[in-house]
Amino acid sequence: MSKIKYTQKELKRPDRFREILAESLEGSSRYFNKILLGVVVIAVGLVASYLVHSQSEKRNSLASEQFLQALENYGNGEMEKSVSQLEKLRKEYPKSDVSTTALYQIGMINYRMEKFEEAAKNLKLFLKNDIDDAVVRDSANLVIGLSVFELDKWNQGIAYLSRINDRESPYYTQARRHLGIIYEKKGEKQKAEKIWMETVSETTQ
Repeated sequence: MSKIKYTQKELKRPDRFREILAESLEGSSRYFNKILLGVVVIAVGLVASYLVHSQSEKRNSLASEQFLQALENYGNGEMEKSVSQLEKLRKEYPKSDVSTTALYQIGMINYRMEKFEEAAKNLKLFLKNDIDDAVVRDSANLVIGLSVFELDKWNQGIAYLSRINDRESPYYTQARRHLGIIYEKKGEKQKAEKIWMETVSETTQ
């Protein structure tokens, strides 16, 4: 997990703003682990559902079993192997129910391996599938935003992080903090401070 880089000038912001920046820096890795944990829970639930409803569909069952094996390898720390299995799944079973979920997982693992270009590409493709689950959509938009942030693509970062606009979303606060950082880096300090003040207000309510 790469770290967000700050200049001395940025670290001289008012105390509360500096605290927010520090929280974003220090909490990013821990926060992303929570995202991945949620992803695995969601994915396992989806696969279990597919297995129950697709007993007569051999290809869906085979694809689901392969997906679970890839998740197991990820859990064992074999991230490259997991991605390879998931990519093979998508190639062999492109029309299976679990193929889209595999694409999501590939994007998340690529981000964890700091392959930000690939992560953003995978998750953008994933979002083209008209995902119904708002939490899953928000997590994909957040990780795309974090990925392009690492690539210094500020405008793309703003575009994707701004999509997380539901205050009840578990990814809303992290998205807003990174939006503030992006505006700061773009030199739009008033926008950055407005977002940080709103974040302080919302987190203290």
